[in-house]
Amino acid sequence: MSIQQSDINEEKFEKLSGYLDGELTQQEAQKVSLLIETDSEYQQLYQELSLMRHEIQSLSLQEQELEHLEKLFQEPIAKTTRMFGLALIAVASVAIVGFTFFKIFTNPDLGLLEKLLVGALGSGSLLLLFSVLRQRLMNAKKDKYGKVKI
Repeated sequence: MSIQQSDINEEKFEKLSGYLDGELTQQEAQKVSLLIETDSEYQQLYQELSLMRHEIQSLSLQEQELEHLEKLFQEPIAKTTRMFGLALIAVASVAIVGFTFFKIFTNPDLGLLEKLLVGALGSGSLLLLFSVLRQRLMNAKKDKYGKVKI
């Protein structure tokens, strides 16, 4: 591609960009509008620029929606209800597991081996849970990218 042709393409791009942004005078806008109707290169470039502009605008709307959701999650009421809900779920889960273990260990129909196997399974699960929670908390404190917004 020659330098002259590159300059022509850049000029087309500038004209169409100004046309889309409403930066042209009425006379210039009419000329560009006529070129879009008659020149296939202008039509194609106009469609590409229009599509890119639309996608960029939709991205900014998505960012605004995400910021709005983030603000909602940071509100004190949302934080306390979320923490209260998680606490209720945790307490209920511990109660269910504890009650199940109680029923299993006090059941005279089950032998010692079955009780030991269930106990080992429960103990292993709890150890794994605490290990993962501990590791996640340690990583959360050291995470240098934790506050980076994507």
